[in-house]
Amino acid sequence: MIEKEDIETDLNIGKAIFENVPSSLKPYWSGLILSTFNNYIKEIPNSVRELHSIIDDKNRWSEAHGQFSKIREFLLDHKNFLHESFLLLAEKIAKVTYNASGKPAPFDSDSGWYIPSLALQTARSFKDIRLMNEIQAIILLFNNKNFRNNIQAAKEFLIYRKIDEILWFDWDPIGISDVDDARDEYESYVADKIISL
Repeated sequence: MIEKEDIETDLNIGKAIFENVPSSLKPYWSGLILSTFNNYIKEIPNSVRELHSIIDDKNRWSEAHGQFSKIREFLLDHKNFLHESFLLLAEKIAKVTYNASGKPAPFDSDSGWYIPSLALQTARSFKDIRLMNEIQAIILLFNNKNFRNNIQAAKEFLIYRKIDEILWFDWDPIGISDVDDARDEYESYVADKIISL
């Protein structure tokens, strides 16, 4: 098992993790990492919120280039933003999303190598073990050869995780999202078969 501390400090581990993610799923994988923070950061900048809708629509991935510029501008204008590592993470994810569009003039190919480290740095700042574990599980998703070798299963799992987040954080019909031991309560609500992306 790869240790969180090693992921945070060793760029070669970040590279290996990122390169395990199938190219067509890199935006969805990184978008899931980013959206996991939605319920922890009270005031997410619009430039980051807009990135989510770009990631969700493959036909819009080329717009991530401009979105990167908006996120960078926000970062430069708000140097006192509490979670700087979150903004740096969003920048890298915008770059990865644009690169996945196949359009000319891609960003640096190593942009995605920093995603695991920045995600864990951001999670650590909340001092919430549940968040740390969720982020680590998403980061290491494609270290599982079953997902790495079966893109359809990986797509379905990414959708499943996104739905599970909505059920837990947004819907929470029985009001248990503040109980650590109940995190898996809504997993059975998600259908066994999910429509692919």
